[in-house]
Order: sequence, then structure tokens, then C-alpha cells
Amino acid sequence: MSVTVEQEAYEMPADNKKVMLKIEEVHLHSCGVFSNVYKGILREPYEKKIAIKKSWPEKGERNFEFIFLTGRERAKHKNVIHMIFAFSHSYDTKVCESYVFDFMPNTLAEVIRQKLTDLDIRLYTWQIFSGLKYLEEHKVVHRDLKPVNILVDHDTAFLKISDFGSAKIIVKGKANNFYQVTRFYRPPELLMKAMEYNSTVDVWSAGCIMAEMVKRHVVFPGRDSAHQLKLYCRCFGAPNEQDISAMKGEKLEKEYWKFTKGFGLQRLVNDISPDQLQFIKRILVYAPEKRLRGKQLLQDDFFRPLFKAGAVRHNGQKISDVITAADYKRAAENEESSACRLAQLVKTDNKDLGIPYCEKSNSYENVYARRSTLIPKEQKMARDNKSKEDSSDDRRVAPSSGEAPSAPGKRSESNKTAAIAKKSTMKSVMNAPPPRQKPE
Repeated sequence: MSVTVEQEAYEMPADNKKVMLKIEEVHLHSCGVFSNVYKGILREPYEKKIAIKKSWPEKGERNFEFIFLTGRERAKHKNVIHMIFAFSHSYDTKVCESYVFDFMPNTLAEVIRQKLTDLDIRLYTWQIFSGLKYLEEHKVVHRDLKPVNILVDHDTAFLKISDFGSAKIIVKGKANNFYQVTRFYRPPELLMKAMEYNSTVDVWSAGCIMAEMVKRHVVFPGRDSAHQLKLYCRCFGAPNEQDISAMKGEKLEKEYWKFTKGFGLQRLVNDISPDQLQFIKRILVYAPEKRLRGKQLLQDDFFRPLFKAGAVRHNGQKISDVITAADYKRAAENEESSACRLAQLVKTDNKDLGIPYCEKSNSYENVYARRSTLIPKEQKMARDNKSKEDSSDDRRVAPSSGEAPSAPGKRSESNKTAAIAKKSTMKSVMNAPPPRQKPE
């Protein structure tokens, strides 16, 4: 049953320019603990497929993700998600904020399960690191890079890094929380409780993702933090004293010293080609600053097949349509002179007032948006959990299911709360009545 929505919104970046959106075929696409995502077709002011992320922020709450996604004080980058419109409504004492993005039909997690061609692996890897170079220039560390947080359109091979809920501007010399990044992609320095780190943590995650594209399964599926570090030591050998010093973490426990020599990545990723193996080995390096990244990586000979004249994908699409000459030139340049403005904005503009209220039209309620959007009580439970985690130096509570180490056979109270919230959310979605059509 098709639903048409006419909605007043603000065009992003936040310059207070109002527009009227006409959106057709709106329906729920996915749901989560902090927000739900809808998809639809934008008809006005122009036509394109869009995604609408709806959330219920606490009063006065404004986090870095919001500031970053609005696109303020930064140029756009094609491999990083960008908000195009935003609007908000008040419901009693609560405010529902909605962010509009270009719709991307797949996550990399979905695409990985099929056998990717060697060219597509190189193409997606190049775009991931192109986005990471841009983030590093802006002093932004994503801190949760994983396949499900990378959006792709596999038909056209375009890729965007998304979900900046854990992202942060990193200030040199300032301590940060080490309990970050989903465990399978967590770099060794965070497993060793380093509190001073930088964008190289994302580089390690990206190396794991590339290896996963080759293997089509998670390469380092650790059961907990200790086991995760053991998997790295088995593969690469235990880090030496110089590596440990470079990672700025705690000393390595004696049980890891026995891994004097690792069995190598090739044993885990059987189908890996020699050039793929050598390339990943230059990324998955213990000493963070020695990890291949930035323009050196993007200009590496490994990507030469992408830039051969007339190079095409398996479906006949030209690679030059995905990575243009301008994209390559930008990737080869040094840091943008204006790249530090975002960091300055975050320092001085912590009291961002958010999206001004928008008038409801014919109306958004006809999609049963509130019935199938996370209700405030559930969101408060989840946010309370995250607040406790963020205020602790040694985060014992998992930010997502299956994330934190725990005793075998036991389940932490925080995990129970998160599971209850998620179950309740799904129940409200599944029990929601079908969308109503606009009254005649």
C-alpha cells in the first residue's frame, strides 16, 4: 500500500533553507536500538531514492555524529555518507528527528557473502581507504569500521562509509576510551588498552575487512578480547618490545609470548592471491604508524588494474565511472588546508540546538512512524547503558550484542537490558498495523 508524504524540511548543510519534500512509497527498511531507517522515493524538489533515519534524542543532547553528518565546516566526499535534508517533530515532551540520505541498497556485509571478483575487491578497498584518508584529514576516527557500517550499491560499485555513532575528533596527547570498535575488527593496541591512539585504528579495521572480502567470512572471530588478541598472535606472531611500545598499551601477558612466530595470514585466507597477501600484510602491522594508509596506499601498484585504460567490471561497467580522474587526483593530494575547521567547530559549538521544528503536513503520521519507531522508554534504557560505558576507562559492558567479554554461561545485566530493549522494539515493529492511506 503506497504512502505519499509531503514534509517541510531543512536542506543540509544547516543553513536554515526550508524546502518541501514530496516522498512516495515510504516504508520501514531496518530498525535498531537507537534509530529506525525508512526508505522511499523523493519526488520533489528532485527525484532520487532516499533513506530516512529517525531517532529520539534526549532534550538538549547533541553528539558528534549529528554535527558531522550535517556537513558543516567540511567539503563533501563521495565515499562518506552525507545528510541532504533534516526535519523534526515534537510529540508531547519528546522530539523525533529525521535525517534524509541518499539510499544505498546494500551493506558490504551483504555483498561479501557472494564471491567478489578480484577487481571488485580492489575497487571497494580503494574507496574505503579514500574515505579514511578524508576522515584522517579532518582528525576524525570512526572507531567502528566493519562491513555492516559500509554502504554499497553493488550494481554501480559505489561505496560510502556510514554510522558515525562512535566517531570522535582525536586530539593528540589526550586520552580516549579504549573499549571501541567491534571485536572482530578491533586493532591490537585497543585490545592492549591503549588510551592514546589515532586514525590508524580504522586502518587495521579496513585491513580486516579487505581480508574478509577475499575469504567471504570473518577472518578473526574472537570470543572475547583475550581470545581476539590470541588470534592475532597466532597469525602474526606476538608483538615485540618495539611494537608494544609503539602501540602505547599495557604489557603483553606471558601467555602470548609463546607465539614467537605466526602461521601467517595465508593459512586463514586460503584463496588469497600473492599480491593481495602482500598488500594486506603491509596494513595489518602491529606498530600503528607503520600501517600502510593515506595517499601512499591509494597510489600503490596494487591498484594499477583499476586504472588501466578501458578497465571494466564483470557487468561491463567502466571503472572510470566509479573512480574518476578527479577522485584519483584528490586522493593523491596532501591534507586540505580547511580540514581542521571541523575539529574547531566541535570544540566551540558543543551546544548545538539541533534541527528547528518543521510543520507537519498531510501527514507523516500516516506511515505509523511513531508506532514503528523506537519508543522513548526503550531508547532511554539503551542510552543509559551507553552513558555508563562511555564514562568508564575499562568498559566491561558491550556496546552491541556479542561484543563484550563475559564469563562462559553468564550474561551481564547490561546485556540483558539491551536484549530486552531490542526485543521490545522488534515486537512494536512487528505488531504495528499496516500503513494507512491518505484520507480522501
